[in-house]
Amino acid sequence: MSIEGRINVDVLFHDKDGTASLKVVSLQSTTEYPAGAVAIVTGTAGTAQKTIEIDNVYVDASGQPVQFATPQRIAFSWSGINARSLQSVDDSNVVDMLLRSRAGQAAVSNPTNAYNLSLRSGSGTGTYTIVVYGE
Repeated sequence: MSIEGRINVDVLFHDKDGTASLKVVSLQSTTEYPAGAVAIVTGTAGTAQKTIEIDNVYVDASGQPVQFATPQRIAFSWSGINARSLQSVDDSNVVDMLLRSRAGQAAVSNPTNAYNLSLRSGSGTGTYTIVVYGE
């Protein structure tokens, strides 16, 4: 079995004055991954904090549960209109990564510890999607 994919963030605006004058404002980052492991975790959450498990929750194309030796990238999206945060904490209970999302907008990070993930408490309910890439 093999996996290939990419994580792409692309921001592009054309600033025009109505004539031929044009400014382009852009920011982009793309990383391609020719090998590794990927998993997607989805669910529904209320207002309470929720622990998120990433190992063995996704079955790959060969029918095997995905486990990570080293999770390297995380993308997070929250459907609710009120922002929610996904965090990871280290062994000393210090926040290592904090991603915020609302209205389905994706946020991406490179956590150093992706095993202690939790959706922080907040107002409103919604659904979450988390994509984890690693080795």
